[in-house]
Amino acid sequence: MSVKNWLAGLFVMIMVMSISAPLHAFATTESETKPVDTVEGMVVELHDDYFNPDVITIAKGEPTKLLLKNEGQKQHTFTVEKLGIDVEVQPGEQKAIIVKTEETGTYDLICRFHEKEGMVGEVIIE
Repeated sequence: MSVKNWLAGLFVMIMVMSISAPLHAFATTESETKPVDTVEGMVVELHDDYFNPDVITIAKGEPTKLLLKNEGQKQHTFTVEKLGIDVEVQPGEQKAIIVKTEETGTYDLICRFHEKEGMVGEVIIE
């Protein structure tokens, strides 16, 4: 094998590897954010030190999709301890969760990292 052929093969392999990695990450991101057509949903923005909205009302027994979008510069969590929800969202990222519970009530919503800064809210199941 000549050095020229070897270098050409190496170049092609490097190009394929550099192109396929970003495409894979993009495909993963898209698959995580596709809407579930049969589930009611809402967007919850996580800003630096507050939720928008800070009161989220969900119907008892109905699956509800929450699209958590971190619009801030810091890492945040969407944590409702009594419902067993604890999701970390990096800056600029979003994650979708489905909430379904049979227990009515008002539950504390916090960001574990910024609760002391006032990043709190409520999840109401009625």
